[in-house]
Amino acid sequence: MELAAHISCRQIYSVRKVILMRVLRYLQTGYLLHLMGLFSILMVYFFGKGFLLHLENGTGFWKLVFFGYITLYFFTLICFSQFDARSRYQNYKMIKDKFHEYGFDARLLKPFIYSRCQRDAIAVAAREFNLQSEWKSLTYISGFRWYHILPAIIVRRPRMLFTKAYWSKTLFVKTYRSKYFLW
Repeated sequence: MELAAHISCRQIYSVRKVILMRVLRYLQTGYLLHLMGLFSILMVYFFGKGFLLHLENGTGFWKLVFFGYITLYFFTLICFSQFDARSRYQNYKMIKDKFHEYGFDARLLKPFIYSRCQRDAIAVAAREFNLQSEWKSLTYISGFRWYHILPAIIVRRPRMLFTKAYWSKTLFVKTYRSKYFLW
């Protein structure tokens, strides 16, 4: 009985459409993170080029250290932004299932409201269920505006950045298999 209800919610789509929609939603849920990743790729290219130029010419140890450090920084930023984007896509799939099961419920959304990237992922799911006005009013009432980019927990308690719980919640969210939707 439960399996029949589970399957009946899904429509039949071509594999190409499912893949295309998954990629599109992945890009939508983490658009700021993807932009950060693209910017970081450009910075790795330019600073890496400078690093290699100083390495070839042997001009100045400190210039070599500077260009190497900046190149390494932006390279790790590429990785972190993509881990975060993947995690936000998992949040999106989970919230989309919750919207389908329970409708709009602020209690379900509270754990995801404190990060701009999570708010963006929820906004995509809310748009699909035509719940944008409820979502916007919840974020407004909670005190978040468009310019609140840093996670609220980091602003309040910066030491939280050095805990395992923060990193597992931010970058290493477990894969969520959607119960009702293909994307």
